[in-house]
Amino acid sequence: MAKSVQERSAKAAQKRLAVAEKELRHKVRPGIEQAMERIRLRGQVPIISEVLQIAIMKMDLMADAQLIEFLRYPRHEIVISENVARDFHNESLRELKRDPGDEIGSPSQPLVD
Repeated sequence: MAKSVQERSAKAAQKRLAVAEKELRHKVRPGIEQAMERIRLRGQVPIISEVLQIAIMKMDLMADAQLIEFLRYPRHEIVISENVARDFHNESLRELKRDPGDEIGSPSQPLVD
């Protein structure tokens, strides 16, 4: 005779307790979810949780320097050239001349109150 839903759920719960399985919940934005799905498909892994478990195990095998570099979040570096800084400064001075009232200082010298 087939087991009821409750019996199957109880048996699954017992198995999870026996292997000390723990459910972790993590919220992700759509871009991360899409990236995980692409990785899952490329790696031909059936479920996302398996992809994450494999990734964690592989990261655990990395040397510290490798892991630090791997986990470094990609950030955009904003570099303002001297030309842009000069143009911005000159435009700011033009605006101040049109509407006086604020103090004028150069970018290399901070304004003094």
